[in-house]
Amino acid sequence: MNLPKQLPKKNETDEERSGKAQKAELSKKNSQKPLKVKKTEASKKTAKKSEETGLGWWEHFRQYLREVSHELRKVVWPSRKETVGSTSVVLIIVILSGIFLGIVDLILSRLVRLIIE
Repeated sequence: MNLPKQLPKKNETDEERSGKAQKAELSKKNSQKPLKVKKTEASKKTAKKSEETGLGWWEHFRQYLREVSHELRKVVWPSRKETVGSTSVVLIIVILSGIFLGIVDLILSRLVRLIIE
């Protein structure tokens, strides 16, 4: 660890330090040139090898199912009590929302009838 570089100078304020740090970061960003990524022949060869090995759709599907079953073993399922509680809350909210919307619909339809007639 390089401690002298991490500790600020005593006569610098926080604003001066943050300003200098920002300038240093900007100069680093501006000096770096973006690198071009080129595909090498080795990567092309490995892609061809995977196609040549004959791993068809069936093998990919079987691998997918293995991964899914592995992930499902990690899932923490809710207890029966939690499931019943959550379901009852959802059902009560749905019923109350249905009743509210039914009443609003009834009132608005009667108002429209009064206006039209």
